[in-house]
Amino acid sequence: MLIAFAGLPSSGKSSTAKALGRLINAEVHLEPEESAWPELVRERATVGAFTALTWFRTVRVPQLFKANETRKSGRLSVIDSYYDILIACYLGDDSFEWLLSRDDPYFPTAHAMVQADWKNLPKADLLIFLRLDEKTWHEFMDRRDRDFDRTAELTKHFEMQAKMEQACRKAAEDHGTRLIIINQTSATPEITARKVAASIGIAICPHQ
Repeated sequence: MLIAFAGLPSSGKSSTAKALGRLINAEVHLEPEESAWPELVRERATVGAFTALTWFRTVRVPQLFKANETRKSGRLSVIDSYYDILIACYLGDDSFEWLLSRDDPYFPTAHAMVQADWKNLPKADLLIFLRLDEKTWHEFMDRRDRDFDRTAELTKHFEMQAKMEQACRKAAEDHGTRLIIINQTSATPEITARKVAASIGIAICPHQ
């Protein structure tokens, strides 16, 4: 089984995925932390947003294929981002203008790429959307304190969440993926992970 997480930046996807992996003895694939990002991501204003966008894709897509191979072997696999599937639904939306502007000369290329990814990338069996209110989101963003978030002024774009949830619902409908929405709070990742495990009906490993 392949379990994927979705939600706003700083919604707790990675920390919850790690905690869930421990609880259900699953392989976990995580996006690299900001400290591991190359300079090209930090210099997206110079090298172009498309260059930064495609770097992240080169990291996430192999993880998705590895998770798919784990699923084929009959084991559980968890990934902390379903971004490269879902972006096909909202690239070009006003609330994601910070990500890649419709005026960018590479936008048509990016649009074609994400549409192909929507069709061709491995699909999750379970998609966990972490929904949270704006106050809690700001608390999480302050806690993460990431330079990129400040540079992109992400806190101004809470409306992204509604678009992401719509994308999750479309993915569930089009791909036959089971969608579970978890109302995220200021609880610890362990508590949220236990809530996820209960919602999907997977037994927690002994001594966890």
